[in-house]
Amino acid sequence: MRHVLGIDIGSTGIAAAVCRGVGESWSEPVAMPPVESILHVAPDATVSVGAEALRQSVTEPDRTARGFLRRVGDDVPFLLGDELYTAEALTAAAAGWLVDQVAAEEGEPAERIAVTHPPSWGTYRRKLLLDALHAAGLPPAMLLPAPVAAAEGHLARERIDPGTLVGVCRIGGEHADLAVLHRGPTAFELVTHAEPAEPVSGKVLDDLLFDHVRDRCGEVAPSALRLVCAEAKERLSVLPETEIGPVRVTRAEFDRLARPGLLATLEPLRRYERLSAVLLVGGTAAVPLLADLVAGLTGCRAVTEPEPATAVARGAALVARLVEGAAVESTALVPKVTGFPDLEPEDVYDDEPVPPRPPVVLTPLEPPRRRFVPSRRGGSRSEDDK
Repeated sequence: MRHVLGIDIGSTGIAAAVCRGVGESWSEPVAMPPVESILHVAPDATVSVGAEALRQSVTEPDRTARGFLRRVGDDVPFLLGDELYTAEALTAAAAGWLVDQVAAEEGEPAERIAVTHPPSWGTYRRKLLLDALHAAGLPPAMLLPAPVAAAEGHLARERIDPGTLVGVCRIGGEHADLAVLHRGPTAFELVTHAEPAEPVSGKVLDDLLFDHVRDRCGEVAPSALRLVCAEAKERLSVLPETEIGPVRVTRAEFDRLARPGLLATLEPLRRYERLSAVLLVGGTAAVPLLADLVAGLTGCRAVTEPEPATAVARGAALVARLVEGAAVESTALVPKVTGFPDLEPEDVYDDEPVPPRPPVVLTPLEPPRRRFVPSRRGGSRSEDDK
């Protein structure tokens, strides 16, 4: 079926959402279950992502990679097995794996894809990733900052008047991004952003719970206890208390543990007094304390997006369906905004210098020869299989 695809590649999870063509119109975005952000490249260059990559990592850890999106623009490549791959080539391979999985379900490849990136990226990193997506043979691709995708998703449910300033707070498994957007006549424009140096992410909250209970869970293996703590954190988002092994933990206890770090992470939002709302996205956005702290710091509404772990991917899919006929390589959706001197806008779209690195002699770097996991419904469409 005719469709477009929004892709959000994080450090711990990868989310995708599909909008299907229904006659002359498009359906609302439907999110796929997120998969773990891990990629495995086999000796024959077959790529797997998520659960299968995690399984392969047990026996071939030297062929797996994590955190590749955040390393786009880094001159030092990933060494997987005996092959070198740039971070952008692996990011494109992960996106291609998703495109192929959805194509197997829909019966044809996506017409367009929209891939999100951190708000701090300038033209240098964006061009690297766009070139890698093109080299991987993917459908026409566009890039947009994750906060813009989140705001577009919110706009589909609630009117946001032109001229309005909206904050976006994304707290994921390992990173946190804060941004301020201006609603222009036709699109959201990035005004400024902040990436806390030591954010309280989902994993940090898991560690706080782990430290809180480990002395009382002496017989539980540390690795198993960390998994239990991660599950307990999610339960405490909807329940007033839960059990971690033999220990009962209340939401009030968890809030006391999380409050200092979350306040430090959210501190940059205190500067902005003209925000109409702050949108909360990312897997950790479901923690009720986060909305309370944001509202207290900014004095405006804190809106936790529905299914916050996939909110950015859904917004990206909405943008992908709206740009039919546009030049998808353009960054016109996210121009730098001027005229807000009180917000100290950052020129985040200037060309970024290449990160300084010592000289490294590399063999030619290419994407994995077979981008995708062979589909159960047909097989790989790579040149190697023809």
